[in-house]
Parts: sequence; structure tokens; C-alpha cells
Amino acid sequence: MIVKEIVRGTAEHEYSCLPAFSYMIGALNVGTTYSIIVNKVDCRFMYYFLSLGLCIKGFAYMRKAIAVDDTHLYDKYEGVLLSAVAQDTENHIYPITFCAVDKENDASWTFLFEKLKSIVVDGPDLCFIFDRHKSIANGIAKAYNHAHQGYCMRNLGKNLWVNHHCGEHLYLFYNATKAYSPKEFSDYFVEFKNYCPEAAFFLEHELGFEKLSRAYFPGNKFDMMTTNIVEYVNAMLIDERKYPMASIFN
Repeated sequence: MIVKEIVRGTAEHEYSCLPAFSYMIGALNVGTTYSIIVNKVDCRFMYYFLSLGLCIKGFAYMRKAIAVDDTHLYDKYEGVLLSAVAQDTENHIYPITFCAVDKENDASWTFLFEKLKSIVVDGPDLCFIFDRHKSIANGIAKAYNHAHQGYCMRNLGKNLWVNHHCGEHLYLFYNATKAYSPKEFSDYFVEFKNYCPEAAFFLEHELGFEKLSRAYFPGNKFDMMTTNIVEYVNAMLIDERKYPMASIFN
């Protein structure tokens, strides 16, 4: 522990260094945007948003489908890391922004999307893919009036497996969600409904086909049917998530 603090500094020191660290990042990466929010009453850390200049500039050449997700931080004060990740036309992963927050809720996700809006312009050609977390949906709705929302196919499949016990027939659900035409979707979904009527009712009437299927999605998901790409980024940061705040991004 002593050696780690000598190398990376204490958790308290890292938080106090965030303004200077961010200034240097901005000086070395032209166009970088960042924001630090603390509680006005007790000066407690709340949010830290960071998007590098090159990531902002390069997004113009990415597909307008963005996966968003969170992962936990494990340093002394813990917290949550929110991420937004896109892909290029060859399916290479492209991180857009990171946002460290004290807790995941409507306010923290809204903060991320409000900041992201200055980088990623709202429009009907834009879509967000996520795991049905209500705070994510609320944050998108508050910041983006025209972007579409889609649900992660893998997360839905896990829900059907655990809560509706239809694992044996999940392949029909996956085939339906990936179908390109309404007819192809219907063929698979009707067969799935015959085996798992309660799960089918949940998908059709509580979620809606437009958010879970490619055939009925009002925008263009391209090949992004899951949040796997942002989870890959979270996995790459598994060691850094144990670091003090500034060291995560250094």
C-alpha cells in the first residue's frame, strides 16, 4: 500500500490534482473537453467528465450508433465509471468519453448525456444501445429529443433465461431480434411465442418490438445489437479501475 501511494499518490491527492491534471491533458490534446463537479455544500466529489480532443474529432467518421454502460471503481472512495463507445465502418472500437461519478442515478447519467450532446449532435440518425437501465433511458430522453433508444440483445436474453426460464428456445429470440425484415422477425417470434408465451407477452407489450429488434427499429443500429463493445473497454480497464482517480485516465 505504501509503495502504491508513493507511485500513484493517495486517493485524496489524486482528487485534488484533477484540475491540474485536466489542464495538462487539454494542453497536450487540443480540443479536449472536461468538467469537474463537486457538491456545493461540502465540496465532495460528484462527477468528472473527460473526452479527448482526438476522440471528439474522430467521431465524425464513426457510425452513429453508441453503446453506453457503467462499471464499478474500486479505489478507496469507489464510485462508478460511465462510458460511451462507438465503432467505425470496420467494427473497430472507438471510445468517445468517460465520466467518473460518485453514484449511478438519473442525475449522473443526465450529466453525462448533457455533456455528450456538445460532442455528439442530436438527430434521427443517432441511436443509443444500453441494458434497459431506467436512469440511462431517462438521461437520454432529457438530453436528446430525436435520437433513438435500443436495448442490448444479450442483456434481454439473460433476462429471459433467468426470469422466464426459456433458455432452450432463446435461439428463436436471438434470430428474431437479428432479422432484417418484419416477415422474418414474425416467423421466428411466432415460434418463440408458442414455446414461451409469457416471455413473448413481456417483449411485445412491455418493451415493444421497436427497441429490441432490428426489423422494427426506427433508426439504424448497423451491427450493434449488444453493449459488448463498451464492456470490452471496461474489461481493458480492470486494473486501472483500482487506481486513484487521476491515474485512471493517465
